[in-house]
Amino acid sequence: MEWKKLLTQTRLINEEKDPKAFDDYYISPFERDYERIVSSAAFRRLQDKTQVFPLSKSDFVRTRLTHSIEVSTIAKQLGIMCFQNTSLYQHLPIDCNEQNNEKLKSQRVGDIEAILSCAGLLHDLGNPPFGHVGEEIIREWFKGNLKDIYLLRCNDEKPISDLLSKKQITDLENFEGNAQALRILSKARHQSEINLPFSIISALIKYPTRCDEIGEAHIRHKMGCYQAEESTFLQIAEKVGTMNADGEVIRNPLAYLVEAADDIAYMTADLEDAVKSGIVSVDELLHFFENTYESLGEKNRESQQHMDRTKEIIDKLKSLNETEKDKVKVMSQWGTYLRKWLMYVVCWRFSKSYEDILHGKFNYDLFYDNNHSLTEKLLKKAMSEFVFDSRVIVEPEISAQIILNFLLDKFVPAVVRFDNYGVMTMQDKKVITLISSNYINDYFKAKETDAITDEIELLYRRILIATDFISGMTDGYAKTLYKKMSGLE
Repeated sequence: MEWKKLLTQTRLINEEKDPKAFDDYYISPFERDYERIVSSAAFRRLQDKTQVFPLSKSDFVRTRLTHSIEVSTIAKQLGIMCFQNTSLYQHLPIDCNEQNNEKLKSQRVGDIEAILSCAGLLHDLGNPPFGHVGEEIIREWFKGNLKDIYLLRCNDEKPISDLLSKKQITDLENFEGNAQALRILSKARHQSEINLPFSIISALIKYPTRCDEIGEAHIRHKMGCYQAEESTFLQIAEKVGTMNADGEVIRNPLAYLVEAADDIAYMTADLEDAVKSGIVSVDELLHFFENTYESLGEKNRESQQHMDRTKEIIDKLKSLNETEKDKVKVMSQWGTYLRKWLMYVVCWRFSKSYEDILHGKFNYDLFYDNNHSLTEKLLKKAMSEFVFDSRVIVEPEISAQIILNFLLDKFVPAVVRFDNYGVMTMQDKKVITLISSNYINDYFKAKETDAITDEIELLYRRILIATDFISGMTDGYAKTLYKKMSGLE
């Protein structure tokens, strides 16, 4: 991969020129993209989408919006640490050696930071309401219900599971927020509101994987692209230079830093939110850490050095807990301290594995075999132990399951028979009117622009109307719509 290509400003559609008066004030195109993102409706909706605590009434705990802002900040800082030589490690080359052009080098470093900042804002753009449990509910619904929805075809009613291709079914049964984000941004070619450069979209693709490429490797274990966006996915990869000689799409180097920023943000912040919410106390966390880290390290064959570094992190929390009465403040101060160390080791791994990353040969995350790889495992284990199965989390998740299953039950059958395919019931027709016209228009624009005539492809695209609409809902809107449609309100 070459940085000149990785930092391309090419977009799906050409941009309108700014007013001539703006010529006197140079603003990086990527900085303008940042403003475009924060002004978009899709980004604003994140303010009412769950991070960890579904349907939370607390103003303190993080939503997807606040989490995304934190990820954006950390991602930009990682870019500075890796590329501006503010760490102890050698400045990484970025294709500027030929002419030793310091101005160009400085500009590219600035572009890298801006791209990381934008990608951090966008990394959860495709997540449905109610957090990651929302993704799981949508997947499970499609696994259990496609065989029960029938469509009249050739004078014979058939379950749509018999009509859709294997790849199309796999897409639906593996609904993934990352692939949904790519779908949202790909709609720029139909004049949607966010028209971003390929460089930012590429940095956002955590899993450069289509449904038939899912495998055990870290960057391949989830889907990053639906069949509907495959041509855009390949177009971006070719233009940005993330397609290797074998035609395989590999991960953008900046995607590793965005992934790390996401991990650092949630590993430090979610435990702080858990303490604030009363799910776990600082004393309980300390007891867990002190009684778990050694056995966890031995199980994962961590070195003594890794164990020592994790012990230092635990000791820091213990020290703060002994001197500060405000336990939320303890977690905040510890989180800041912890975050800096996690950022440091991530930059170390990125620098150490730079050549492998640049050539698409690094199949791990940036916590792989660094001084805090054990710390990362311990933090995630603490979340599993205290948070994910707690009553505070489980009860709202059950509510989320009822809401999303109800909405899918209503909207998917209706869109299957929409557009003169099958006989729509009176309820189907009414349900269709509830779908935002944006999603309906997207379907017809894609049908016309891509010249889609195949009935099965159109069936698949109609089902995506429902997943687009439902996954785009905020927690509050999904809950309100469920109450109104079910007669509870």
